[in-house]
Amino acid sequence: MTEKMPSRPAWEIREALNDLLRRNEHTRGKEVGEVYLGSGIFIAQLRRRLVVDGSWESLDKTIDLLDLIEAHQRGDRSKDEK
Repeated sequence: MTEKMPSRPAWEIREALNDLLRRNEHTRGKEVGEVYLGSGIFIAQLRRRLVVDGSWESLDKTIDLLDLIEAHQRGDRSKDEK
């Protein structure tokens, strides 16, 4: 699906609002997300980018559920913890 590009006035308002958000101590780090510009209303959803520290694992590896059950019944904890 293609996203609808904002109109030029909405884009200019978004950029101006982002500039104001960077200047304000309470809103620093936030940016404008969705924008709605109607004939008598303006709505801007603010969002804050967040980087979560952590680790990731590849999910390419698969294991048979029956193998896990058998390993558990044997008491083999090494297969259960992978």
